[in-house]
Amino acid sequence: MTRLLGLFIVLLILFSLSSCLLPYAFTLSKSDGVRPDGPYADSSFEKIDDVWLHYRLVLPQTTEIKGKFLLVHGLGGSTYTFNPAMAALVDAGFAVVAVDLPGFGYSGRPEKFDHSQEHRAQMLWTLLDTIDSGSGMSGTTTRRWHLLGHSMGGGTVAAMAIARPAETASLVLVAGALEISRGVSSFLLAFPPFARWTRLYLERSLLTEEKAGKLLDEAYGREADEHELSVYLDPLQLPGTARTLTTMVRTTRSIPLDDLRSLHMPVAAIWGNSDTVVPIEKSRAIGLRVPQLRLYVIEGAAHIPMETHVEQFNAALFEFLKDYVR
Repeated sequence: MTRLLGLFIVLLILFSLSSCLLPYAFTLSKSDGVRPDGPYADSSFEKIDDVWLHYRLVLPQTTEIKGKFLLVHGLGGSTYTFNPAMAALVDAGFAVVAVDLPGFGYSGRPEKFDHSQEHRAQMLWTLLDTIDSGSGMSGTTTRRWHLLGHSMGGGTVAAMAIARPAETASLVLVAGALEISRGVSSFLLAFPPFARWTRLYLERSLLTEEKAGKLLDEAYGREADEHELSVYLDPLQLPGTARTLTTMVRTTRSIPLDDLRSLHMPVAAIWGNSDTVVPIEKSRAIGLRVPQLRLYVIEGAAHIPMETHVEQFNAALFEFLKDYVR
């Protein structure tokens, strides 16, 4: 019995050592920190906190700009998700900035980075300050911005509005994921071998056409076509994505929901009633803290209504701007 116990302990030690050492036998892609090429004709980059931020600034063909919009994507997204909304806003006379958050789209992939919503908000206000000081905004005299965020990006723009309410003209949450829990995995990822195994899994299994396609199908509420899958998957497969995603899980931190009570600007929530990623019931927690919240429900839409239900989404957005924003 004692011999069997000793053998078991030896095997356990060998297994533990091999589990800790084995993941380092496999290579992982790593971002070189160099600014990547922008995929769009209007792509621009700004280095903030030593991270390259990819953004797109589109100005209306008018002498006077009606207002300014910032668009922030959700988890796994990029500026692409706002293409239809950008076109409609620009046609209506708004200047529009769409940005890729660090680790996503064509922004930098920092391995060590604070992905808290508070820090993201600080970075994006710095970006907007830089854009405001440029010659491209000479057609507007206001420093106030309309802030629109999708899913995880909703938490980012909410943090921005709380940080600078006087500079926020309105806040629009599209299927806003304002509560993101780190869970047990955030503590396990502090153990380097576990983090290494997780990154290998992300890079070689999750960030693949098959797995990413299933996630996108759920977000769309229908099967994504080949083009739609490619514009989501291509940036996710850039070197360093898996590394920065594990860092995000470790450092992500939401703003307390009760902080929303300080918001007094017009606030809208646009939601698909078939959203299974961030169910529409989540809007109730926001409404309890923001009495001026206007909820717009898009029938039959899932998690990404600005792409799948373009006309209904744009109609809801412009109805809010017309009726409640001065």
